[in-house]
Amino acid sequence: MLSLLIGFKRLIRCLVRCFNKEETKALLVATGIILLIGTIFYHNIEKMTFIDSFYFSFVTLATIGYGDLHPITTIGKLFTVLYGILGLGMVSLSVGVIARELVQIRSENQENNQKNREDTLS
Repeated sequence: MLSLLIGFKRLIRCLVRCFNKEETKALLVATGIILLIGTIFYHNIEKMTFIDSFYFSFVTLATIGYGDLHPITTIGKLFTVLYGILGLGMVSLSVGVIARELVQIRSENQENNQKNREDTLS
């Protein structure tokens, strides 16, 4: 449980750092907007509850696809195809940005640890 909390803390720190950079802030906000657009679409057109529409939008964007929810209408099915294509690119870029930042944080921590060891030895 402790390792889960430590990992969650690192992820939060990483997300905060990402949002402090203009180039990544725009990408992450765009991904959030795409998630919101899907949620609103499925809520209004497919008549899903808000939580179901959010869940379905997230599962579709993340390419998880459990299959428990699916669009019924033709327009919903067409939207889902386009939504999946657009969303896949945005989510992939966002995950890449977050992963790059996590690697950067880890590298900085290792450099700081090495410097602290050298300072202690001298």
